[in-house]
Order: sequence, then C-alpha cells, then structure tokens
Amino acid sequence: MKTALVTLGRLPKGLALCRALARAGWRVVVAEPSKRHLCGLSKYVAASHEVTAPNTDRDAYLREMLDVVARETVSLIVPVSEEIMHVAALGPMLPGGVHLFCQPFDRLLELHDKFRFNRLAAGFGLPVPKTHLPGTPEAAQLAASHDVVLKPGLGCAGMGVEHVTAGAELPRTGDGAILVQKALLGRHTSSFSIVHEGQVLGTVVYTPEVVSNTVAAAFRRVEGEAASHQAAWVERFVAGTGHSGFISLDFIDDEAGIPHAIECNPRTTSGIHFVDEDWLARAITAPESAGPMRLKPHPVMHQFWPVLTEVQGAMFRPGRGYGHKMGVLLKSKEVNFEWGDAKPVTLQVWAAWDILRRSAQTGESFGEASTFDIAWKG
Repeated sequence: MKTALVTLGRLPKGLALCRALARAGWRVVVAEPSKRHLCGLSKYVAASHEVTAPNTDRDAYLREMLDVVARETVSLIVPVSEEIMHVAALGPMLPGGVHLFCQPFDRLLELHDKFRFNRLAAGFGLPVPKTHLPGTPEAAQLAASHDVVLKPGLGCAGMGVEHVTAGAELPRTGDGAILVQKALLGRHTSSFSIVHEGQVLGTVVYTPEVVSNTVAAAFRRVEGEAASHQAAWVERFVAGTGHSGFISLDFIDDEAGIPHAIECNPRTTSGIHFVDEDWLARAITAPESAGPMRLKPHPVMHQFWPVLTEVQGAMFRPGRGYGHKMGVLLKSKEVNFEWGDAKPVTLQVWAAWDILRRSAQTGESFGEASTFDIAWKG
C-alpha cells in the first residue's frame, strides 16, 4: 500500500483529502504543528506527526517533514492550505519517487502575490480590477476618482482589508506590502479547480451563504450559465500559466455583471467539499485518466460550529439574518460529518481548542488564529 502525506490536519479541507485518498487505497499520514487536530480524529488517518510550525522555525519544519517522508515511506505529498508556500520548498530535497502535488515555490509565489497575479492575469487579457502600489501616481489617480480597497499583497483569509472612499488619503509606502485596488461592489463568487499541465480537469464555482468574520462558513454551488464566465476565466489563465495542482480564485462582478478576479489562492479552498471524493483522489493520483469532474449532490454545504456561532449571534437581533442562518444549519450538508467517521464533528471543539483559545485571547478571527503559524508572508 502506497503512503500519502497530507501536510495539515486542522482544517476540513485536509479531512476531505484524507478521506478521498484513503478510500482510493492509500495509507494516509498527516503532519501538523498542533498536538491535536481534526484529521487526527478520523479513522482514515493511519498516523499523525507533530512538527515544528514553519513560522516558528522554517528550517526545522522542513527537516522534520523530510524525516516523516523517510520514516513513513511516503510517495505522495499533498499540501492543504497556506502551508503550501513552505511545503513547496521541499521539492528539490525530496528523494526520487516522491511526488509533491504542487508547483515549485517561485511559480506559486507569482500567484500568491496579489500584485504579481493581477499583472499576470491582465497580461493574458483577463478581467481584473485596476491595482497599483501606494505612492505611485496611478494609485493616487485611482483613489481620487473611485472607492478603493487596501489589502496586504501577501495576505490570506480576508485579513487586513480596508475599504477607502474616493478622495481619502492613501498610505505613502510603495513596497508592495499593501496594494490599492479599485473596489467592485457586485456579486462575490469563488472557484476551485484541479488542473494538470495547463489543462483544467474540473472547476466548481460557489458563493458565500453564511459568513463568519471574513470567511465563508456555508457556501452555495453556482451552476450553469451563472458560473460560465468564471470557468472560462480559469481555463484561459491555466492555459497561459501551464499550472498543475490546485488553484482557487475569488471574483467580484463589475457594474456590467462581468466577474473580475481579485486574487488567486494556489491551493485548496472550501470548493473542495463539493467534489466527489473518488474523482478527487483520481485527479490527484492519476490526472491523465480522471475524466470530467464529478460533484456531490448537495447544493449547499456548511461547517457546523462556525454557522452555529452565527445563528446564536443573530438570535433576538433583527436584521442579522437569524431565519436564513438557521435554515442553512438545519437543511444543508455539514462538510465534516460522515456516518462511520463521526468523531471529526462530535469532537471538533476538542480538536480545535488551541485555535479557539488563541482567538479568544488575542481577539483574532478564527481564520487568523488557524493560520498564524503557517501562513507565508514573505
């Protein structure tokens, strides 16, 4: 039996990967900086290895990851989330016969960096919002005539984003740490794709249904004509870059209803939960024979605890959408729940205790608290 290493265990996206690979006949192990985590509760995970957080000591993290690869005789490494920017550095260090399911670091950075991504997509003639560096004449002109968004060039999970009305003063630094982007006010959608050597194997488009802080806690699949522009955007971009692996994009419609890509995440996002797990495993391990993407039958998916928190926060508070949120909680599919592997849901609070404690102590959102030790910020 071949062994696959999933490089983060704390998030539902990682659990989806573990289940998919295990059902496809792989022995699955997980590397995770936290002592306890969601995937460690699953019967589909054969072993968990605690490793140093990359933002604590990146060299130690890479050494320990290589040690896991050697001890577990790993032949496939699948990154999950923000840690991919660190995991990509393993590529040149891996022994022969070990496949790392992501692009080299430099190619990932070109997509992860919001300014470089914007320029790359614009070069392909794809619709993106005007984006400039603070301190430039272009940024000043844009901010004088339009509402703009200030955002970190290497941020994640919607952190550090600020809306600025037209004519307001901008930061003067132009080092790329902050970007000035024209604000678009239309529909917000996201895409998740698995691609291979410039060819899209499959794309799912979805939209937030319930939002907790800046992160979607429930999401609705968008189908048919309503998703066609985003899917076509992804196909043109992937063909231009020759990308392989996971790739996810966030879109906002302009005044004419045309989706503009505001940023790219070269990794998994919540869209993975809509994908049939048998197809997901094949797309990762045998992309040449994966066939068309297959999706689960559920049009809406949710994460129980974040949505429950939103329901409680809206109770007895008019205008907070209590009825809608409760309906989502009761009527849609929970992403982690599975008969026969229920511990990841029933013991999720225990598994995420370190994240919850940090969020309570620091005032960070759950998204910030869950990525502070793994997110690559240059």
